Amino acid sequence: MEKLEGLLRYIIGQIVKEGVEVAIEDSLQGDTLTFHVRVSDGELGKIIGKNGLTANAIRGVMQAAGVKDKLNVNVEFLD
Repeated sequence: MEKLEGLLRYIIGQIVKEGVEVAIEDSLQGDTLTFHVRVSDGELGKIIGKNGLTANAIRGVMQAAGVKDKLNVNVEFLD
């Protein structure tokens, strides 16, 4: 779980500006791991991307990374 959070933090860190605080909380229910991601107001648009393409790509990478641990990984981006 820590490796998955580290991967998510790295991906988001590469998208947002330097010095932007990224808050990630996780919750595990059965075999479903959900990450709740919060960033500064102006940075949320960069993470979501045009038509949500960047957000969907992040979700896809995280789901693929969770397969090794037999986890279904969801990522939610919060205001």
